[in-house]
Amino acid sequence: MLKTQIFKKYNNEIPDLFLYEQDLRFELLSDSKNLEKLAELGRVLYYKKDCQGAVKIYEKLLNVEPENTEYLGFMGFLCYELENYKCAIECYNRFLDVAPNDPFVYFLLGNAYSRAGLIKEAINSYDFAIFLDLDIYTAHLDFAVKYEAMGRFRKALREYIAAYEIDPRDSQIKRKIIQLEEKINSSM
Repeated sequence: MLKTQIFKKYNNEIPDLFLYEQDLRFELLSDSKNLEKLAELGRVLYYKKDCQGAVKIYEKLLNVEPENTEYLGFMGFLCYELENYKCAIECYNRFLDVAPNDPFVYFLLGNAYSRAGLIKEAINSYDFAIFLDLDIYTAHLDFAVKYEAMGRFRKALREYIAAYEIDPRDSQIKRKIIQLEEKINSSM
């Protein structure tokens, strides 16, 4: 559910986001306790690149329902987008206290730890994500991309090789392996 909300695209569904935002705000004036519409407004603000406004909305939502995983997860994502990694980590950990078997949130938590410079915690979170996710191939690719983004090219190479061993038909992975091997060899 959180993954769907984060990657939701409004431009195909709603031609005028400003008008949609205005309509949501007017509806909330007459029905201020409608948390679903308030959350939707927060997502629209995020999509319009107003993360600060979205954070204010999700703070209100969490004041009403502090254990709501949808709100915790999206608030964590907003904090991550604003580079407030401490807040993101706190939200993701609170989410996992309530729903400990969500591999996507472990992945997001790993990203937040990584950006905060807490590499050991990031790797542990990624390990949990892989452990809980049934798609090992995708997990290896996700892990490889994360290692590569962190500049850990040898570990990224190992993950790409593991994914390639699962499905050697993917020529893009083979090219990535060659590219990383060249990068590692040229830095020696």
